[in-house]
Amino acid sequence: MQSDEWAQQGDVIEQARHRAEVVRQNVERALRLAEAEGGPFDFLSVAIAAHCSVAYLRQHREFAGRIRALQATVPPEPDDRRDAALRTRLARAEHRAVALAARVERLEAENARLRDRLALTRRAAPVPLGAGARRPGTAAPGATKRP
Repeated sequence: MQSDEWAQQGDVIEQARHRAEVVRQNVERALRLAEAEGGPFDFLSVAIAAHCSVAYLRQHREFAGRIRALQATVPPEPDDRRDAALRTRLARAEHRAVALAARVERLEAENARLRDRLALTRRAAPVPLGAGARRPGTAAPGATKRP
């Protein structure tokens, strides 16, 4: 019985070693590919490409060091490009705000026109009432108003 347990435990350990080697090969392949293509060099992209976790990459000193070294080779984006992108986004947002304000004005005008039309319709067509019914806001016959 103990020999079976030891054999199973040995198989599990061997499978874990094999899985660790496969993950290591995947990370190596992902890093070579990222280097060849010029990026992306962030932990998440490498983890996705290597089918492993970000925590694995950060905890593995060799891989974390290589990724950080690759990140250091990427020049930062120039400020003028960022500013231009922000100005473009701002111009689009302002244009959309103007268009939405015009639409709100049109809808408010239409709403007022429809409310007026509804009020005219209500005044023009009296509501037929049955025997003993009264209109809202009117007192029952013989009732006195209370202060």
